[in-house]
Amino acid sequence: MTAVAHEVPSRGPAAAPAGSVRALLAALLGFTVITVDVSAVNIALPYLHRDLGGGMAGLQWVVDAYTLMFAALMLSAGAVTDRVGPVRAYALGVVLFTVASVA
Repeated sequence: MTAVAHEVPSRGPAAAPAGSVRALLAALLGFTVITVDVSAVNIALPYLHRDLGGGMAGLQWVVDAYTLMFAALMLSAGAVTDRVGPVRAYALGVVLFTVASVA
């Protein structure tokens, strides 16, 4: 006895729901913001060394202080998100990052 496979006709690729596309774009924007932020710190290190002096240990402290503050603010962002909702918290974070970058 052989089993007969029934093929379902293909209707092409399924369209992604609009919410999925917005979530993907928000995640990509967030990743880009973090990448730009970390790159800016690393790009600034030679200038900090040249203008302010200090050695490799001082530059490591700059990176460590940045990472520590980033982690502390990430914890605070979770508490803000619980209070105001994820959409408002995300928008607030993007606005604050943009204002701080311009300043």
